[in-house]
Formats: sequence, C-alpha cells, structure tokens
Amino acid sequence: MLAAGIVLIGVGVLLGMTRLDDADKWGSVIGGIVALVGLPMTAYGLVLARRQRTSAGGQSVTDSAIGGGVAQVRGVRGNVRIGGSAAPGAGAPGQPSAARRRPSSASPSGPDGQSVAGSWTAGPVRQIDDVGGDADIDR
Repeated sequence: MLAAGIVLIGVGVLLGMTRLDDADKWGSVIGGIVALVGLPMTAYGLVLARRQRTSAGGQSVTDSAIGGGVAQVRGVRGNVRIGGSAAPGAGAPGQPSAARRRPSSASPSGPDGQSVAGSWTAGPVRQIDDVGGDADIDR
C-alpha cells in the first residue's frame, strides 16, 4: 500500500509539472492501463468468491417457514437415523400452525458451519455434524 501511494504521488507530481495537454494525454493512457488490468482482476475475484461459496460445505436455512422440523446432517462416516413423527398440531405440510410457530434459535457458526436463521419452525431444529459412528435420534 505504501509503494502504491508513493507511485500515485509521483505520477501526480509528474503530471502537475507538465503542460495541461500532455497531462491529459498521459492521464488517458494511465486510465486505460488501469482499466485493462482491473477488469480481469474483478472477474477473477468473482470466480474466486463463487468457488469459495460453493465449496465451503456449510448448510443453511434462511428466512423460511417450515411445517415440521429441520435436520441438517453432514460429515457422516457411519449410520445416522433420525426418527420420530411430525410435530402434533402442525398445520398442513409446509404451513406451520400459528399456535406452534416459533423462531428458530440456532445461530450461524461460520461459513463452514450449519445455520438456521430468520426462520419459523413447527418442530425441532437438529444440527448434526461429523458423526463417526451410529447416531440414533428419536423423539
């Protein structure tokens, strides 16, 4: 950053000491070079951000109304069984009844974590990560 600042100050002083017409021409050339270098860098940044987002491995449920519960499972190297029936009093599938709605309480745990945020669920929120053996969850 310091080197870039010194270069910018030097270019400004150099252009300030030249005639206005020459400074205008040099400014156009420098602006074109910056644009040619900046465009591919922007495209690379977008591709890199998309790669990081898709390969992060996180699971999230955001701004949703869920008629049952939420189960997020990842990193399983063994058997997992999540049993139990739908929550009693839940409305039609996909629509939690007004009496059973409650905001989810699970919070985000980072880009590689599991999160349920801004959602209403009629059932439990279950987040299971890195199961090395059998996990049997009934309710």
